[in-house]
Amino acid sequence: MSTLYAPVGITPTKPLTPSHLKGALLLDFMRRFEGLFAPGAIWHNRRPWDISLQTIRFWDYLDREHAGLDFDAMSEGQIGALYVECHRSGALPDAERIAVYARRIEDEGFVHAASRRILALWGEVFVTLGLAPDALFHSVPFGLGQEAVLDRLRAHDLLLDQRRFGGGVYLDLTDEGRPLRVLISEQGLPNYLLAILRDLLEHAPQHDQICLYHDASIERDYESLTRVLQRFGLPCRRVGFSRVPVEGLVLSAKQGGWEQYTGARLLERVAGGASRDEIRLGFRLYFLHALGLRHPASYSDAGLGECLERARRLLAVHEPAPPTAVDRTALEKLMKRDGSANVYGALSVLEQKKAGPGLRHAVMQCLL
Repeated sequence: MSTLYAPVGITPTKPLTPSHLKGALLLDFMRRFEGLFAPGAIWHNRRPWDISLQTIRFWDYLDREHAGLDFDAMSEGQIGALYVECHRSGALPDAERIAVYARRIEDEGFVHAASRRILALWGEVFVTLGLAPDALFHSVPFGLGQEAVLDRLRAHDLLLDQRRFGGGVYLDLTDEGRPLRVLISEQGLPNYLLAILRDLLEHAPQHDQICLYHDASIERDYESLTRVLQRFGLPCRRVGFSRVPVEGLVLSAKQGGWEQYTGARLLERVAGGASRDEIRLGFRLYFLHALGLRHPASYSDAGLGECLERARRLLAVHEPAPPTAVDRTALEKLMKRDGSANVYGALSVLEQKKAGPGLRHAVMQCLL
């Protein structure tokens, strides 16, 4: 049974924070571990996130207030500081300006110079952590036009279109007790859910099931997205993860507070001197196991350092071994009924004395 993993994207406006690292590492492990039992692919397209209001607002702010800056010479922290500044003092662009950017993004695949720099810096962190950087740069035209998606929603009684009365367009799941959700505003501006559907509805039917992957802050939207896909006859499951608190607070990147905790800073400050495999294993042990997946503790350098040391110990005694029939049975037990990996249970295997070497090796291969 083939799975299409559809993760929420990161808008290219900010540094990689601990929450972003956790999300990327968790998805990578899930795909690899679940791939032991069934093939899967990750859906990646930059365009739905580039065309979002969050991204366009930032690009417009930079062009209005900081035209002429050499973004290629800036750090992610410097660009991230401008993003915080934008949300503190920058006015929302009017609908006409937003539409101009949206057309360039859709027709040309336009990416602002500041975001090209951010993506390049993300890519360096991804390579170090053993994550595929291609996922950051893949940008192709939407699979379906906007009206084509609206027609499909209308045919399934999932649309309330008030444009002829001067209103907006809404996703209508009120028959399930869910509130209306704006898809196109009264000013004619589409939101990110419509952009996701324009691409995902084209690719999802090529797979047996879809796994929607998101952080807890947008759970309601992804619950609605799950129901839409299911009502289109597409088997769909949903995996949500909690953001990582920093100094006891869970903040959006636009609020700041990440300055000392970007991915690049953590690699430099905490992982300096560690080998490639120690970094890749240690970061996964920390973000996917030590922090806790549901209600994570606050990030700490000490905690990450302990997991890097734990990774050194595990790698020092690790011996590659093919899984036995008993090991394969144990691996199957680490899968949930909906086809999702029991991530915490799988990582716990690494230090279980009763676990066979083949079982530990199979899990280790999904981490490195």
